Amino acid sequence: MKSNRGFTLIEIMISGGIMMIAVLATCMMLLEGQRFTRNTEEVAKSNDSARLAGELIVGALRTAGMGANLGVFVNNGGVPRLISPIFGTDNIATLGFTDDIWMIMPERISLVKSETCQTITIAGLTKSGGSAALVQGGTGQLQVNCTLGLLPGGIAPPPMLLVTNFQTPGVLLTQPSLGAASDGTTTVGQIDYSEEGLGTYPPKPFLVGDLVYGASVVRFFVKRDANGRPGLYRQTGLLTGASPPAFVTSTLTESLVQEDIEDLQFSYGVDPSGLNLPNNYTFTDGFPDGFTRPLRSVRVNVISIHERRMVNGDTSDLAAYAPIRIENHDVSGAPKDPFRRSLYSRRVELVNLSPGAL
Repeated sequence: MKSNRGFTLIEIMISGGIMMIAVLATCMMLLEGQRFTRNTEEVAKSNDSARLAGELIVGALRTAGMGANLGVFVNNGGVPRLISPIFGTDNIATLGFTDDIWMIMPERISLVKSETCQTITIAGLTKSGGSAALVQGGTGQLQVNCTLGLLPGGIAPPPMLLVTNFQTPGVLLTQPSLGAASDGTTTVGQIDYSEEGLGTYPPKPFLVGDLVYGASVVRFFVKRDANGRPGLYRQTGLLTGASPPAFVTSTLTESLVQEDIEDLQFSYGVDPSGLNLPNNYTFTDGFPDGFTRPLRSVRVNVISIHERRMVNGDTSDLAAYAPIRIENHDVSGAPKDPFRRSLYSRRVELVNLSPGAL
């Protein structure tokens, strides 16, 4: 005869307790796995933010100052002033301060060959090569072989023109305008500029064959938005001749290029030996705008932050997430916080500012 006896209350309670423990352990594993996955995603985002911001600056440095390895003359109240095509401030080693960097940048189109005014298409617009050569020396109005690429019809001219022969300091000309157009045939193109009437500017006569191309001045810096979120910003504009040169407000444009960038630090290398050997370069924090010697290398350091996913009340390992010290930026005493930080660091050799690379 079969027994009708079932589970006792104690057996049910024991099995239920075991099941609850198993379910609780499974849930804890799932939650921890989810937190680990989310933290991994935040690490990847932080690394990407630092890398993208750093590569943007590095890419700009590789072309900045083209043809101006011996400096650039700017108009300082009617007096020529020689400045470096790349320079930057070294904000003091105080918590919360980041460095800035300024660069004189050629327009993208200026790197296209333009002796015959051939055309290319960028963003649906047909343009010729964005540089021209002087066909007449002296001072005053520029006489060039081609204006089609520099000041194409229907397209705004570049904010500035840089005139250089790659062997002497370049000259920055602001507010260019078209006097007479040339498509590269027998007609000589004519270009006016705001400093044309100054008797002391440019500081040297133009030479036949000098290269003329569109340029702008770009500044990279870190700031916080209205919500306190830091980011890397880019400004483009004209320069005054003040020391250090300042942007002309009416021509200033500002844009956010990468969110969650907390710190930006630069170090600038020069070649005191004159042997063009990178191992002999000496680096300093900050580089003056006034030209003293050619710049050969820049170390770029970018720190990005992303919030770490933590269990409520978990304060473990906060010391591991303190701000990072780079170059001479001392972060001792910085508050511990739940932010992950990623460092992008790259040394850029400025072949565009090296006479041996011309």
